[in-house]
Amino acid sequence: MMKQALSETTDLLRQKIVEAARAHKASWIQLGQYLFTVHNDKLFKTWGFLSFEAYCIKDLSIKQTMAAKLLKSYAFLEKEEPRLAALASDTSEETAKEIPHYESVNLLRLAKENKFFTPKDFSELRECVLEDAKEPKEVKAQVKRILEERKPEDGADERQTKRQSKIKRLIVLLRAGVRDLEEDDLLPEYLSKQVGALIQKLEDQIV
Repeated sequence: MMKQALSETTDLLRQKIVEAARAHKASWIQLGQYLFTVHNDKLFKTWGFLSFEAYCIKDLSIKQTMAAKLLKSYAFLEKEEPRLAALASDTSEETAKEIPHYESVNLLRLAKENKFFTPKDFSELRECVLEDAKEPKEVKAQVKRILEERKPEDGADERQTKRQSKIKRLIVLLRAGVRDLEEDDLLPEYLSKQVGALIQKLEDQIV
């Protein structure tokens, strides 16, 4: 009986997540919160998926890159901006206007970890993202401007572009390999988890 009740509870949560995925543009924080729970509690295993990434692709039709950004952006808000993270349960139209785009929040998250950003730079970017709710295109332009001002010259930009290009190619190859192996059930769960963690670390290197 207890097992059946747990199954019904997780099935209900699963359906809610699907609904949130369909409306993620208006309430991505809610979806991010759901994904945070699924990832941390390994609920995807309860639903028959070998990995979190496979669950997102097959159950929600969300690409791995987007799922990672939603998950990490929500985790960032929960840690750094709990007031905004708390809006996950508020789906009103008025509240939706206050919520910054997840791409913008992800850029802010990456900026906080970037050694080239000074506290002043980060403060200005935070205002741009959280107070002014600027579109990702504008935020990305500001990030690029700051990096160009702070990073050393002498070929550094060319080296960085080459580095990011190679990292992107590596990510594509890793994803394709994992997908092929998982489809034939040839990849042990622990290896799938390790490769997924590596992919996320590589994605964090791309601005």
